[in-house]
Amino acid sequence: MQRRELLGSVGAISTVGLAGCSSVIGSGDPAERAHTVSVYLGDRELTREVTVTVTSEGGSTLFKSEYTLSNSNEADEDATFPASDEPDTVVVTVDGTRFERDWPGFEHPDLPCDDPNHAGIEIWIEESDGGSPAIRLEVNCQSVTMDGQPA
Repeated sequence: MQRRELLGSVGAISTVGLAGCSSVIGSGDPAERAHTVSVYLGDRELTREVTVTVTSEGGSTLFKSEYTLSNSNEADEDATFPASDEPDTVVVTVDGTRFERDWPGFEHPDLPCDDPNHAGIEIWIEESDGGSPAIRLEVNCQSVTMDGQPA
């Protein structure tokens, strides 16, 4: 009976210890090199509902995140997905308006990144002259890992 109690206790402790960590489970080695996605609000007087999705050439979702950006939360920096994935398309939806861009490639003057850096993107949520949402996509080169730490 003591063995069962011990195993039950270990199981309960493991479950409690991992609560809220489902994004880490199965995500691979946290030291794995990563691409980054950073989102910035250009006009902090506005509140914007933003969804960013990065897909592969085959259409698989590599990254997806939703944001509410405002004066009190004007940026989300360095969200990651594995650098081993090959990003192809970036889809940004701002307040229901959809924008689609190619993942930056060799045509960009800052690419390819020097080793050990990997390409990442910065998405700036802006406003057009007519007042509708607009985006600006820029490239960055960083050496970070899946846990967001410098590599």
